[in-house]
Amino acid sequence: MSQDFLDPEILSDFFIEAKEHLETIEPNLLELEKSPDNLGLLNEIFRPMHSLKGASGFLGLNKINGLAHKAENILDELRQGSMRVTGAIMDLILSATDALRTMVDNLETSGVEGDVDTAPIIARIEAALLGQLSAEGGDEPEPQAETVETSEAPAEEAVAEPEYIEQEPAVAAEDAGDADMTAFHPQPDPDFDPTPYALTTVGEGHLADFLEEAQEIVENLNRCLLALEGDPGGNDELINDTFRYFHNLKGNSGIIGFKELNSLTHEAETLLNKVRKGEIASSQGLIDLLLSAVDLIEALVSKVDTETSRVEPLDTSVMVQVLRKVTEDGNVDAVSGIVPVARQAAETAPDQAAEPDEPAPKAAAAADVEPAAPAAESATPAPEYDPEDVALFVQTIEQQFEAVIVAFKLLREDAGQKDIVDGLFRTFQTIQNSTGYMGFDEIKEYAGRTVGLVDQARNSDMDFSLMLDILEQEYAILKDMITAAIDTLPGAVLSEPAAKGAPEAKPKAAASAPRREPAPKPASAPKPAPAPAPRPRVEAKPAPAAPPAAKPAAKPAPAAKTTMPTTAAKNTPSQAQAPAKPKASSTIRVDHHKLDHLMNVIGELIINRNRYAMLARALEEGQEDVHVVAQQLTETTYAMARISDDLQDTIMKVRMVPVQTVFSRFPRLVRDLSRKSGKQVELIMEGEETEFDKSVVEEIGDPLVHLVRNAVDHGLEDEETRIAAGKKPKGHVWLRAYHKGNSVAIEVEDDGRGMDPEKLKDVAVRKGVITQEEANAMDDREALDLIFAPGFSSAEKVTDISGRGVGMDVVKTNIKNLKGSVNTQSEVGKGSKLTLTLPLTLAIIDALMVQVGGDTFAIPLDAVSETTKIEVEKLSDVNNRKAVTLRGEVLGIVELAELLDMPQSMDERDVLPMVVIQDNDRRLGLVVDRLLERQEIVIKPLGQYLNNFNLKGLSGATIMGDGSVVLILDPHEIYSLSTQLGRKEPLVVSGAINGK
Repeated sequence: MSQDFLDPEILSDFFIEAKEHLETIEPNLLELEKSPDNLGLLNEIFRPMHSLKGASGFLGLNKINGLAHKAENILDELRQGSMRVTGAIMDLILSATDALRTMVDNLETSGVEGDVDTAPIIARIEAALLGQLSAEGGDEPEPQAETVETSEAPAEEAVAEPEYIEQEPAVAAEDAGDADMTAFHPQPDPDFDPTPYALTTVGEGHLADFLEEAQEIVENLNRCLLALEGDPGGNDELINDTFRYFHNLKGNSGIIGFKELNSLTHEAETLLNKVRKGEIASSQGLIDLLLSAVDLIEALVSKVDTETSRVEPLDTSVMVQVLRKVTEDGNVDAVSGIVPVARQAAETAPDQAAEPDEPAPKAAAAADVEPAAPAAESATPAPEYDPEDVALFVQTIEQQFEAVIVAFKLLREDAGQKDIVDGLFRTFQTIQNSTGYMGFDEIKEYAGRTVGLVDQARNSDMDFSLMLDILEQEYAILKDMITAAIDTLPGAVLSEPAAKGAPEAKPKAAASAPRREPAPKPASAPKPAPAPAPRPRVEAKPAPAAPPAAKPAAKPAPAAKTTMPTTAAKNTPSQAQAPAKPKASSTIRVDHHKLDHLMNVIGELIINRNRYAMLARALEEGQEDVHVVAQQLTETTYAMARISDDLQDTIMKVRMVPVQTVFSRFPRLVRDLSRKSGKQVELIMEGEETEFDKSVVEEIGDPLVHLVRNAVDHGLEDEETRIAAGKKPKGHVWLRAYHKGNSVAIEVEDDGRGMDPEKLKDVAVRKGVITQEEANAMDDREALDLIFAPGFSSAEKVTDISGRGVGMDVVKTNIKNLKGSVNTQSEVGKGSKLTLTLPLTLAIIDALMVQVGGDTFAIPLDAVSETTKIEVEKLSDVNNRKAVTLRGEVLGIVELAELLDMPQSMDERDVLPMVVIQDNDRRLGLVVDRLLERQEIVIKPLGQYLNNFNLKGLSGATIMGDGSVVLILDPHEIYSLSTQLGRKEPLVVSGAINGK
């Protein structure tokens, strides 16, 4: 029956209720299969089926009503004890439930119940009621049902394909034969529509709850599948858990109308059901296939926009076909080469930014469609771009573009600012290094010329303002070249401010056209000719594709795959708004005891507030003497301080979440890296229960991913090298979290080759990161810190995992933004350990207030080892540096005013107040003018504008009780600045402190 004749409001209520009924029935059926004698479960299943029958009958939905009525009959027989619960009957009722869901979905989307053939299911139910249900009888009607389902081409019809198809594959496999299996070539859905559509949510927060649960399910699926991979025999409990997770996600996605996710999880669930029954064996190929499906599920979930309740769909048809093929044939080997293509076909089509592992379709993809393509492609191998490296490269370039714009603006006002000129030189040098390691050799060469211009101008006596017009034109050309190159990278999108660039550069942008013309000559001219068909992927911007053309040109080699690039071209406009990484969860789970305590504290706060009101009234009316009221006011203030401390402590505990939420992604990551690199790697995680502030946990994921990738790719040797060095063939990576005073530390350690400080210095000099003089002045610890320099990489070859010299500097920047620090330890031949030290919270810290040059500064108390006063006569000179012997330890001394480029007064005093700070295991004495007091301060960021100045030694600011602004010092940066004093390098932008 059509819904055109029904009240829309009544129909809307029916859709909600019907889906709720079906979601109640399915999990209870699975539980009933485990406990067949549980009458309570039978009643819980019977009632919603009875309600569904009644509601559909009232609305005149005859097909739904007929099938629900028959399912109710068999459930009633089970309740009466006339029939026993068996696996065949459970499959029959589940297939009826799936068919009911399909009809409800069809009714909701198209207005009719659809062409779902319910006759075979009803016939089997009637046979079961007569006691004539058999395996043969169950197999015969299925082909009719499949012809109905497969005749529906659009992906949405596959959303709730009836599960009774499950019993057909054995016959299908026999009929198909080996020749048919080798001819299996899944194709993307030609009718796929990438237009975002609205999801059906019930009540406020429903979509947020769905996303949070979906992310948990994805984590659990990864965990279960990895555990199953380590148990070759197949663990029944793990298989059942995995099945339930797919089943729950299928149900949840069906409720909100997420068609692609529902279709994909249904096929995965159907395949797992075969594994549960022992019809398909658990194997490595099966685990790989399911993990690829989980990756695609994660990409689908990331496409949901909670603000608009809409989703940007991905074409999952290829993966659905692969899963269905394995379910039918029971042979994973037949689709082993198609698994990466299935995932990429969906993720590359609507949005390249969503790719979790592979940056673009690989040469292997061509093997399944065009046998001749791999040979041609192997002759000219194209470098692969890792999505994470691409994202880090884009982030670095955006930061440098913004820095250039700010520098030009400041130099227009005053061209004599040497610090700004030096910063501009370093910025262009970073761009040169970063583009070079991404393989953009022409851009690197052009950036090198720009670096030379700046260097020549800053080392001469000429007025730098004369160079500004030339440099702005050079920057405009360079920016256009880089923007064009980024457009060809998979998943790379420049942010709006970076793409626009400096206003002054706009009139000169036209000059970039002749510069970009020569780009195709060295690389791209001979390459695109063999495969012109896939070019629509970048058809909107043919010119920008020139600089790095050697990279994308080889990848679309298989001409037979024109469907995928065509889909990609159709979806290109949506790339700009697609998120590059999963959205952070907006909810947090809290123990109700913490909320109870919070409520009690709020109660005390209200009592104290009323006490203040009473004291004010007593003063107004003169009921009490002033000194009595003053004493009571003091007592009340102390009580208020205690309550506010308690309130702050409770709120901080509420915000704490275990780091396990971040660590849970790494077993899968290490497993994939191990397979890709060919190394045996074991990940050992410790301290997963350690709690962080939620805002910290959300930000440390990406830096940790990069550190773990480097540990596996660079740190660990291959098996032959390890055996030759007397080590075990299997390498180990440790991921630890633990409390360290008032901070939290995370360690990433490996037992690999370690880092040689001398080799690092040689590589840095050879690649222009530092000069030979700077290298000679470095100690081993500073040499190890070179790995965080922009563009630095000690990798002997670039892999698709890491090694391009882009990322570690961004890791350090991200950790610094979290008010944390990174410490590197390494021993050649033994391994390396990187320790991230992070604050428990980003909001409030204890700090020691000091005064320098008339200004007040805050030093985080975590970094303060002690405070003392020393006599000037006890100071001595060690290597041209001041030092003092403090309790048997030689301690380096530096005046804080000197580091901050402020007036110094050490020589004018006899006794010096000193703060001893500790940076990991290093200590330094800072001489200040006055030691003030300890205070709790609220951390405020410096803001985007001030961050562009690269103000070393400062991590943020705070507002005092009188409204004044106090800058917060970064102890790690302060220590680094002290080691550079002898090298006469600019430490901070001159005048930044006094101009605050």
